[in-house]
Amino acid sequence: SFPSNARPSSRAAYLFSYSGPLSRSDFEKALDATEKLLAQHDEGPFFVGRELSAADVSWAPFLERYAAQLPCLHDGLLPRDAS
Repeated sequence: SFPSNARPSSRAAYLFSYSGPLSRSDFEKALDATEKLLAQHDEGPFFVGRELSAADVSWAPFLERYAAQLPCLHDGLLPRDAS
């Protein structure tokens, strides 16, 4: 819950509104949308094609954490599985 002695702000309200992990279907939708974005630049594996960008650098740590955490949150969800 939101600390009673803190001044509310939109950022703080968002941070304290956590209601549990994202559902598997919502997470899969987000990954599908990301795959579609990556597919727009078929000349390379990165968000803007062949060149590594700030977007790639920003996403990498999250994806590594998800690869470790998601199997614990959702049975059968294996982010590194190519199938």
